[in-house]
Amino acid sequence: MDARIVRANREYGSLYRSSNELYHHIAMKMGLSDSAFDILYALDGLGDGCLQKDVCAASGMTKQTVNTSVHKLERVGAVELRVERGRGTHLHLTETGRKLVEACIRPVVDAEEAAFAAMSPEECEELLRLTRAYLEHLRAKAEALPYPEGW
Repeated sequence: MDARIVRANREYGSLYRSSNELYHHIAMKMGLSDSAFDILYALDGLGDGCLQKDVCAASGMTKQTVNTSVHKLERVGAVELRVERGRGTHLHLTETGRKLVEACIRPVVDAEEAAFAAMSPEECEELLRLTRAYLEHLRAKAEALPYPEGW
């Protein structure tokens, strides 16, 4: 394989892991598990009353992980689960949950937006364009992988 491609792949992987480590560190300093942080972050973006399956899609977490973490957030009084308009489970922030989002999630969103603001509009668009292109190529290659049977 071309040395440039090997180097780029390793550096991108390192950057990806560094990003995950940064968010893990932030969640821990906010006193939240990674999954609780991701659920509250998703609720902040999706809005109160969103479906649990939408939180799964927005966070990239499995249904089981979201379900387990949502029930933990429910036990501490941060969210309420309601079945509304059909069979879907809707998540609602309680007053405690809204305070938690305001204290622990909004400052992170503000920091993320400030990081983009520190970049030129062209840099922002280039970052997004290249990330979309990379993911599109990776998805196509992932579809063609020789996955083992029975795993």
